[in-house]
Amino acid sequence: MAKQQLFALGQRWLSDTETDLGLGTIILLDMRTVTVLFPATGETRVYAAQSAPLTRIQFEAGDTVKSHEGWELLVEQVTEQNGQLSYQGTRLDKKTSVVLKETFIDHHFQLNQPEQRLFNGQFDHPKWFDLREQCLNHQFNHSVSDLLGFVGARVDLIPHQLHIASEVGRRHAPRVLLADEVGLGKTIEAALIIHQQILTARAQRVLIVVPSSLVHQWLVEMLRRVNLAFSVFDEERCEAMAEDASNPFEAEQLVICSLDFLTHNSRYYQQAIEAQWDLMVVDEAHHLKWSQGQPSQEYQVIEGLAEVTKGVLLLTATPDQLGHESHFARLRLLDPARFHDYQRFVQEEQQYSQLAKAITPLLSGKTLSEENLSAIAQFADAQMLSGINQATSEQKTKLLHTLLDRHGTGRMLFRNSRAGVSGFPERQLISQALKQPLEYKVLLDLEPENLQLHLTPERHPDVVNTWVNFDPRVDWFIDKLKSLKGEKVLTICASAATAMQLSEALRVKAGIRSTVFHEGMSIVDRDKAAVYFSQTEEGAQVLICSEIGSEGRNFQFAHHLVLFDLPRVPDLLEQRIGRLDRIGQKHDVSIHVPYFDLSAQQILLDWYHRGLNAFEQTCPTGMIVFEETQELLHECLQSPEDETLYQQLINQTAQLHKELKAKLEQGRDKLLELNSSGHGRVEGFLTHILEAEESPTLELFMTKLFDAIGVLQEEKDESCYLLRPTETMLSPLPGLDEEGMTVTYERTTATRVEQAHFLSWDHPMITHAMDMMTTEVVGKSSIGLCQDKSLPPGAYWLECLFVLSAKAEKSLQLTRFLPPTPVKICLNAKLQEDNKQFFRIEPVSGKMGNQLINALRNQIVGVLENAQQQAEQRGIVIKQQRQKQMHTLLGDELARLQSLQQVNPAIRPEEIEHLAKQIGSLDELISNAKLHLEAVRLVVNNP
Repeated sequence: MAKQQLFALGQRWLSDTETDLGLGTIILLDMRTVTVLFPATGETRVYAAQSAPLTRIQFEAGDTVKSHEGWELLVEQVTEQNGQLSYQGTRLDKKTSVVLKETFIDHHFQLNQPEQRLFNGQFDHPKWFDLREQCLNHQFNHSVSDLLGFVGARVDLIPHQLHIASEVGRRHAPRVLLADEVGLGKTIEAALIIHQQILTARAQRVLIVVPSSLVHQWLVEMLRRVNLAFSVFDEERCEAMAEDASNPFEAEQLVICSLDFLTHNSRYYQQAIEAQWDLMVVDEAHHLKWSQGQPSQEYQVIEGLAEVTKGVLLLTATPDQLGHESHFARLRLLDPARFHDYQRFVQEEQQYSQLAKAITPLLSGKTLSEENLSAIAQFADAQMLSGINQATSEQKTKLLHTLLDRHGTGRMLFRNSRAGVSGFPERQLISQALKQPLEYKVLLDLEPENLQLHLTPERHPDVVNTWVNFDPRVDWFIDKLKSLKGEKVLTICASAATAMQLSEALRVKAGIRSTVFHEGMSIVDRDKAAVYFSQTEEGAQVLICSEIGSEGRNFQFAHHLVLFDLPRVPDLLEQRIGRLDRIGQKHDVSIHVPYFDLSAQQILLDWYHRGLNAFEQTCPTGMIVFEETQELLHECLQSPEDETLYQQLINQTAQLHKELKAKLEQGRDKLLELNSSGHGRVEGFLTHILEAEESPTLELFMTKLFDAIGVLQEEKDESCYLLRPTETMLSPLPGLDEEGMTVTYERTTATRVEQAHFLSWDHPMITHAMDMMTTEVVGKSSIGLCQDKSLPPGAYWLECLFVLSAKAEKSLQLTRFLPPTPVKICLNAKLQEDNKQFFRIEPVSGKMGNQLINALRNQIVGVLENAQQQAEQRGIVIKQQRQKQMHTLLGDELARLQSLQQVNPAIRPEEIEHLAKQIGSLDELISNAKLHLEAVRLVVNNP
């Protein structure tokens, strides 16, 4: 492109003084003036023909030019007629030959090459150069950091969750079973794995399949926890999309759908299979029934998807000791080639069970017996076992980690038990017997076999609109809330109608602030209710939920739970209590249960408490016992006055519970739990995250960046800010509307204040803001003045910011080893590298800037050439360093997996093949990486 003063109608020129006008067209000429229309803004300028501050835009062969219609042309030939240029070449979208006259070039065109902008007088405030450099450095540092994908999750930093997420998230196409006990955070582990897989480009398309009741829970959790916006697919949505897409599943990258939807819609199931996913997550996987030769339809649906999906995460809280065949079936979904014979699997598991028992003394610091050593010798080299009883703790830990690597299912199965994880609160049952109202007794006499009526009589049509007037549980509830003196109380009952009526009764009878949460509300309304409940001042004292519970939300600021009624299924009871009984709960959880004396409600309460101890302890045996005693339980509920039946139920339940619990404890695989907990390995990673979060770097940097791009950041309180767009904002930021948004840089605040967005290097708003800075032309070239009295006036420096980069398929993870890498070269007038620190650089006026450019143009050309040469030399060194690091990390992992594959069949061949291919491809890509000039800044001394 060249500048010249030979004007002709229709030519395209840029204004050197008003760069925001876009590309202008000459519409009028006379002897002394030239009139230019700028279509992008609709404005017109008249300039003196001899001194017009304009730059002619002219492309050459090899350039890409964009038309005003949006398509792009690769220029092959340039012709001129009557002063106007025409570009002939290939239209990139249609691969056809076309001619584009310069009149039809995109009106929004801007010079984007730094040296061209500088020489044409298009320079910006010197601060933009610093911001661009800082953005590039922060993007580079985070891309190569081990913390990528971990610092941004709105979760408490719990060691076993971080360990599992780190271990699984860093694998290629992981296929694992997450089987932690209830309350240990499998959903969070899965969210962290998905987040890291996406941010590191190991996965792009993710399908989550869950029971219908959990669809919205997962939708909310993915958005709240890791800022991933999934789309819910059901029959209605797929039908609506059918007109625009032959396969609706290909229209979205992140999809959640229910297992029922896929099971009962063969057409959409087939389309889901054809859509090609990188990762599939299946929750409540224990519901997938399988026996040899008789898999359920649900099992077959997941099996079909698992066969064509690279990575698979199965989530279940059901331990294999209570159903070994179903455990085998789940492993079979992950690796059908290995887990194809159930009897062989049982034999293999017995060997690993012997290993787990053999290393138990090692875990507790005791001496290994000859029998122990013999069992371990099948999995460890003789050299490793030599003198192990006299070894240091470090040597024993090394042996344990080697055994963990070689453990049969240890690589694909993660299970933590509450017995092995600290941080849980105590649970206390506080029950209250109340006299059953006459109105309910009359109904029960008429319908003695109505089980629902026995347990939730307020739902009967005859009293559904009046029960709050006579049910003693209402007055008990009011008195309980008053006695708690404003403490937060979560309340759960069976139905949405009961929740709404109870909330209204609190308002009318006692003026107590409450809010409801049920399936009839939109997700937005549920969010508002949760926020109202979380507010410490002027918030609701009580949140009343239907059986939908609280959709997995974190309500750890409350520790009082009122169960207005009791569910018939143990899993639902544990789910209710699990809303407050979570790792990190700072208080013991008080469980308040009102019930009618000598009624079915008391029978159910006693069955849970005296039979299963399910209120004060988690109950992994609950569902098995329920299935065994269900008939007797229901009979007893319908005849609450039968003392003999009652004692039989409680005794049988307690005995079953005791036996199964003992069986579970005996079957605990201590080695597997050690591997799952990450003890001895995750501590350093956790410390690294904490140190990064204590640094004020992000907050200080974003304060400057937000201000520069036109976002107002106001202090809201000591830990939160309010972000608002201003009229000068460069371009929209995702999630930021006119009302603004509350943000925090502190994890503790983010986990406590639901409405506050947790800003971190992972957050999409942060990455988008930095991308905005580096993709805008602002700051590509700038000029400033410094004051250094030790140097002569007119001394100058040219700062050149280069970027070393390459392009590759995302799956190769090039950015993990060579993300766009900034290379800064600062040269003085003598062509000497001078990394001078400029503490203050003042901007220059347009007139002075142009004078400086004109005076130094020839020298700047020479400095740029020299800077390019020096940057190329530095680039060679960087490429060698990044290749070495890549070979160290991936080469060591490849060697480890190849060695392990000899002793552990859980190492899949495709993992090794992918690593070998990745190393070879990355070697070539890094070698061929190119430098380009990203920005220049001319600094002139003016003491």
